[in-house]
Amino acid sequence: MVRAFLIFTDWTARIAQTVAMALLYCFCAMMLAEVFSRGFLSRSLAFSWEYSAFAMCGVFLLGLGPALQHGTQVRVSLLLSRGPRFARIVDIAATLVGLVLACLLLEAFWTVFHASLTRGLRQSSYMNTPLAIPQALAVAGAVEFVLAMAARLLRLLLGLEPELERETEDG
Repeated sequence: MVRAFLIFTDWTARIAQTVAMALLYCFCAMMLAEVFSRGFLSRSLAFSWEYSAFAMCGVFLLGLGPALQHGTQVRVSLLLSRGPRFARIVDIAATLVGLVLACLLLEAFWTVFHASLTRGLRQSSYMNTPLAIPQALAVAGAVEFVLAMAARLLRLLLGLEPELERETEDG
């Protein structure tokens, strides 16, 4: 059961990572299109800033879980250098606190998403985008972050390596 959960979280992290990467490419394309449009056509694209902000939010939040699983997040390792037993206890405690904070983050994003969805709230701009659409990305990113924190905690408690090995360019 635990092994199935860890496999599931690895799989969802891969999906979140892929979607975040696609959103990053979309963000770059929209910003390049905006620069081209302003520079050569002397007009701004109505959607570029709004949708770029939504895409960047998705990149950050969907990338949290995969970054945690691959150990690419910023860490202060001062306490971790005090010995393996102490480092393990600190890592478990920090992960537990992180899991609680990730759950609070998920609850906050879910509350905002649910309110926007039930009330039919829209972005007050030219595009009039339903806010539930970009907020769904935030909820998905927060869910992935909670799953990644739970998987990390399980790996630490079972004595497994908390971070997955990074893939090399060779495969």
